[in-house]
Amino acid sequence: MGKKSGVILIIISFILWVFILGAPWLPMSTTLKASMVAIFIILGEIFFWGGTVLVGKDMIKKYKQYLNPITWLRKK
Repeated sequence: MGKKSGVILIIISFILWVFILGAPWLPMSTTLKASMVAIFIILGEIFFWGGTVLVGKDMIKKYKQYLNPITWLRKK
């Protein structure tokens, strides 16, 4: 398992967070929705932190720079 596996785990964690945003509109009971959201939060965190361990510190710093909105406004 290398960096590619880590990136895949991080992407899966973001997909799980998107599912959380869509949960209120699903045709299910409120109890089931709440349970689903809790499970997605826990799994999202596990996948994210597992992915960051596999990816490594240097790559996280690199992508953190791309995701920071302040760096979008700076001229190169």
